[in-house]
This record gives sequence, structure tokens and C-alpha cells, in this order.
Amino acid sequence: MTIILVGIFGCTDHEKTSEINQKTINLVDGDWLMTFQLTAEETLPVRFLLTKKDSLYTIEFANASEKIKIENVAIENNRLKFDDPVFNSWYEFEIISSSKMKGFWFKDNQEYKISFEAEHGDQNRFKKPENLLSKEIIDVTGKWKVDFSPQNKENYYPAIGLFEQQGEYISGTFITETGDYRFLEGNVYGNQVFLSCFDGSHAFLFKAILKNDSLIGSFWSGSHWEEPWVAIRDDKFELTNPDSLTFLNDGYDKIEFAFKNTDDELVSLSDEKFKGKVVIVNVMGPWCPNCKDETAFLTDLYSKKKKDGLEIIALSFDRTDDIDVAKKNIKKLKKHFHSEYEFLLAGKASKIEAGKALPMLNHIMSYPTTIFIDKKGNVRKIRTGFYGPGTGSYYKRYTESVADFIDKLLVE
Repeated sequence: MTIILVGIFGCTDHEKTSEINQKTINLVDGDWLMTFQLTAEETLPVRFLLTKKDSLYTIEFANASEKIKIENVAIENNRLKFDDPVFNSWYEFEIISSSKMKGFWFKDNQEYKISFEAEHGDQNRFKKPENLLSKEIIDVTGKWKVDFSPQNKENYYPAIGLFEQQGEYISGTFITETGDYRFLEGNVYGNQVFLSCFDGSHAFLFKAILKNDSLIGSFWSGSHWEEPWVAIRDDKFELTNPDSLTFLNDGYDKIEFAFKNTDDELVSLSDEKFKGKVVIVNVMGPWCPNCKDETAFLTDLYSKKKKDGLEIIALSFDRTDDIDVAKKNIKKLKKHFHSEYEFLLAGKASKIEAGKALPMLNHIMSYPTTIFIDKKGNVRKIRTGFYGPGTGSYYKRYTESVADFIDKLLVE
């Protein structure tokens, strides 16, 4: 399905040259590899599938089993420009040839951008290093105890590494006390591990070398953050119970708030709509991939349990000061997931600001944080973070436990 671009040879007439240059370069269907330039030395790869129907293209990014589809992309003046389907980010491609593009990924505003190149071809996510010291491939399948920034008390946090490996291919994730790093995919070459994820909001790159029994690595988040990590195999290691990290302060026994929705209507838990109902209050942000995963889960839960007396309120803390942009971000998220429950404009995406908006809580340490309220208005449980579908059995166990817990509250 390749259509070769029109070549320009020996053209001296300016108008004729200009006319030929405007002819559209049609892109090759199939697998492409997109490489972000995070730093002068480090690049982050992500694969996508490009298909064409009539004059429009579909681009489908792949992170392990996750597929992120962007449809109805048009070429204008040999450029592609399109928005992410969920997040406040967008892409600008310049077509170099039928099998090569370059451009920028923008996030939130034009000040945060990362350059990339994209080439057609079926290839591994990561290229094999030329300086491999060992040709024997290690196998890192299993569960690992991970320490991020182990020598820095201020930035340190523990995690669980979950990896599945088949030959040189590897997938998995890292689970922390505030969420997970979603669907990671990559390659293992010799004693070196390479993993990455790009989901429209986060660009994650992990590298490590196995030394003795430990993985010694580095983690990059976009072009703005880098930290070391160390991991050892430990099938029994668990993190602090996420249900114990956020709780009501002394002197409080209920949650109270009043925020406006996108129609400028003030919504409060004391409204008649929520009286005598089981209510889930979801502290989230439309920029947050873990919140995206939980929104998908809560939307499905609400569709099944609304008739039985469940209500859900999402408190959206956004990165923008522009109310119109914040409204647009909420509407975009709701439209993508077909969410029918309330989303409220709760304030700026800051843990400090969220703490001020909800002073009855000891803190907000994670987006998302989810509060479960019974029919009498009592807080029965508060969950910090969310184990998304990239965590496999952790996601399955948690979502099943939430469904069971809601059923119990509904019959009380």
C-alpha cells in the first residue's frame, strides 16, 4: 500500500516548483517506530500502527496489551496535527518521506515539548546495544522489590516490579503506594533490560543491568526527571495497604464540599440527589493516566450499579488556571469514556491545594484518591492510588473487591 512521493528534478520555474511541493506525500501503512529525544543521550521508543482509509489516517500506539487509537487524522501541507483522545496534549508531524516523519509532542502548553522521529518498519522496540558484554539473555520474569532513589531520603519510594519475559521481549509494570507505571514494554539483551511507555500524558523510560542478584537502573519521566532504582527478586514483598494511607482528621466524621460542574451548577454531597445513596468521591485529574484507568473502571461500575443506588462524584484538580480549559478537559474525558456521573471543578492540581479543598483529610498524597461513603454519609474507606489494568492480578483483585464492597453498602 506504499505510494511513493513525487520527486522534483531539474525544475527551475518557481511557480511549478511550488505547485509540485504542495502535492501530498502519502504515508506507508503498517508498523512504525517513534523515538522521542528525552536528553542528548537518551531516547524513548514507542511503536504505532498506521492505517489509511480514503484520505484519513488512524494511528494506534501500542504499549504491551494497551492500544491507544487516534482516528480521522488528515494530512495538510504534508503535515499531521492531532490531539490526544483523552489528555491535554497534541502531536505535530512533518512528513519527510512516505516512510519517515519528525515533529514534536506537546503537553498542556507549548512550553513543554519533546521532539521525535518516526520511521516505518517492523522492528524491536529497542535496538540491540553494540557494546553487549554478555550474549546470554537473562530472564527477569517474576516479582521484584524495587527502591527508587534509594540514596535520597526526600525522593525515595518503594515499589513492586512485575515482569513477564519471552526471549528478548519483556512487558510489565512498577506498582507504587500511589499508583502504577501502567503498561511497560521493551526488550532484554544480554544482561540489560529496556522498558518504555508512552500514553499521551506520560513518557517513561527504564533501563537496568543485572549485577549479581540485583537490577541496577535509571528511570526517566519525559525530559524533566531522572532517578536511579535498584531491584531484587522478592515474591513476598508487599507495599503498605493503600486503604491505610489517607484518613479523616480528628474532629471530622464526614466529607463536605461544594464545587461547580461544567454547567456552572453548584454540587454538594448534601444535595437531594445523594441523600440515602452510596457515594464514591473520586479525587482525580484529567491529566493523570492512573485516573484515566480508574475513570474507565468507575464508569463501568456506575452503569451497572446506578439503578441500585450508587452515585459517583469526580473532583477534578487540573493543571491549568483557565476555567474554560479545565471544563474542556473534563468534557473530553467524559466523552471518551461515556461517563454519566458528576465531574466537578475542584481546583488546581496540587496536593497542597487539594488538602485545602478537603481539610477533613490528613492529606492527598496521590491522584487518584477514592472515598467510599455509605447511605448515612459515613466514610467507610479511603483508597490512595489505583492499581490499573497494567498490574494484572492486582487490578483484578482490587476491582473485584470494590464491586463486592459496593454491593455490601447498597444492601445495608
